[in-house]
Amino acid sequence: MQFFSKNVVFIRHGETEWNVQNRTQGHLNSPLTQQGISQAKEAAEKLKDYKFDIILSSHLGRAFETAKIVSEILNIPEIITDDCLSERNLGAMQGNTLAESKKKFPYLWDCNGKFIYNANIPNGESLENFLMRVGKAIENLKKVSETKNILVVTHDGVLSAMVSHLKNIEFSDVGKHYHFKNCDPVILS
Repeated sequence: MQFFSKNVVFIRHGETEWNVQNRTQGHLNSPLTQQGISQAKEAAEKLKDYKFDIILSSHLGRAFETAKIVSEILNIPEIITDDCLSERNLGAMQGNTLAESKKKFPYLWDCNGKFIYNANIPNGESLENFLMRVGKAIENLKKVSETKNILVVTHDGVLSAMVSHLKNIEFSDVGKHYHFKNCDPVILS
């Protein structure tokens, strides 16, 4: 099944300092590590046979920095940020390690230690609002892909939400089938 008119390739941003520390980023920023910068360069190398007209990127620093690195190497003339491609705002969990969040907010995990995606995160974005926002990003991508080949630089949660929308999989089940590594190109078809 073809979701987009022209080529649309997705990558998750490069590794960040908080990825290494197992800290929740959400809408907060953490700089790319040297490994993250290398991953972005490697992604560009893997994508050198594609002709992209534009990069659509999350406005968050880790994604935009990744987009800039790839853009320079592949000579993609334009990067446009789209807030709908930003990671879910995880409110009070942001900046905490997983262990810290489990201690502070034990009600956000089930008895098996699995995060409850639709739980009410203090000061956070609801799952419903997040999925609606990503739905808007998909509609925008469909429109832009009518005339342009697109590289999308975004986040793990956004990629999961896109798979949920496009492949009709429950958001909480996406992780059973897909894992989005930093800067690995993904084509959803």
